Amino acid sequence: MDRTIDVNEDGFRGARGEGAPTGSGRAGAGVLRGAFSAALPVLFVGLLITSGAFGAPDEDFSVVVLPDTQIYAWKYPEIFHAQTKWIAENRAKHNIEYVLHVGDVVEHNNEEEWKIARKAVSLLDDKVPYAIALGNHDIGPGGSSKNRDTLFGEYFPLSEFKKWESFGGVYDREPDRGENIYHVFHAGGRRWLILILEFAPRDDVLRWAGEVMGQHPDFPVILITHAYLHKDGRRYDRAIPHQHYPPQDYPIAADRAGLNTGEDIWRKLVSKNRNPVMVISGHVCAAARLVSKGDAGNRVHQMVVDYQDLERGGNGWLRLLHFSEGGRTVHVRDYSPVLGVWSDHPERRFEIQLDLP
Repeated sequence: MDRTIDVNEDGFRGARGEGAPTGSGRAGAGVLRGAFSAALPVLFVGLLITSGAFGAPDEDFSVVVLPDTQIYAWKYPEIFHAQTKWIAENRAKHNIEYVLHVGDVVEHNNEEEWKIARKAVSLLDDKVPYAIALGNHDIGPGGSSKNRDTLFGEYFPLSEFKKWESFGGVYDREPDRGENIYHVFHAGGRRWLILILEFAPRDDVLRWAGEVMGQHPDFPVILITHAYLHKDGRRYDRAIPHQHYPPQDYPIAADRAGLNTGEDIWRKLVSKNRNPVMVISGHVCAAARLVSKGDAGNRVHQMVVDYQDLERGGNGWLRLLHFSEGGRTVHVRDYSPVLGVWSDHPERRFEIQLDLP
């Protein structure tokens, strides 16, 4: 059962009744050192085990979401740099345990833009681990999504991810690729699992993802995939006409291995498992959210965050998820290190309660 979605005066949407001011979290010492080297070219999935077992049960921590950076990698590299610089400099203040990228790292899947992305993300190396999903612009010749070829692995090789103590595994049919990968990290007295899935994941990738969830029933799962929630607060669904940029309209849809929309992912994977707590996506410029109940009655919080259509490709807006009460309460608030301001918009500053497994 889905929560009602409201449209606000500026076009941003959100689940009715969930708006709430965020609380200030106490800075912690959840460090992620030693699990990867400063030269580590990883921009991708991840979950890192912190020193100190599961962390104090009452210790607050944060996770940062990076919306689509494609315009920054193409035209405004200084904004990409400002985002990662702010994260690195504020790691201790907000006890940032992880950075999650929703995809469309670059615009044209070319060497120049991937070099810019690598340089920006390198500011996080040996400070904060990061996980990155690939979007439609990250694959295919010139970012065309005509196939799943990508330069991602040349700049963020899987061999480096495998050095992480927290490395969990990759899609079993593609052991040398990192587009579909999971890791685990410890924070707030529990273990968490971040699962990264490719753009419009193939049928067998969803099979693998379901097995990963089933093998970790007690781990709350945060799922990141590029195209899942539409800007109207509904999942991408073949049955809904006139949605903007639906996955099935891209050339990759011709792949005989299949293609899954947001509704497909919900129906085949997320709703059937008890441990997913959040699904985060990008792809379409919006801040929207949806709460749905899985087959077990568990609430799953789904959100899209993407600001690429704003001035200068997004003005550096990013999202801070601040977890408190052992991870049960999440205070969500958007911040721009470029503008130096926190958003007070009710759909960019709110609170959610997680149904933890």
